[in-house]
Amino acid sequence: MQSTDLEEIKAALWEQAFHPCTRVRWGVAQVMAVKCSKGQLLVLLRGRSRWYPVEAVTIERPRLCPTGGCDLEDETPMNAREAGENQRHLAARCADSDGQSLVSQKSLNTCT
Repeated sequence: MQSTDLEEIKAALWEQAFHPCTRVRWGVAQVMAVKCSKGQLLVLLRGRSRWYPVEAVTIERPRLCPTGGCDLEDETPMNAREAGENQRHLAARCADSDGQSLVSQKSLNTCT
């Protein structure tokens, strides 16, 4: 699947590091790191020493691990309450002293 969501890509990069079946790619190159700068999604590719601006990256996860070593479905997903608390905490960190949000809710999840 194609993704531009910074947090989703970071989670996939963690899975790529610890679960050999997950792949994060841009074209044929393996993505090693991702960041957002000036509204652009930037990736560090394996074997390269500079950051490349990209529109989206491809995250590949098999439904079933061929080796049986990656049971991603068995892990307990974050429940809705924890997800809401994390979003409120992040929104609180991005608010000014008057309580006005400096960042829109959409920009908390994407790089735009």
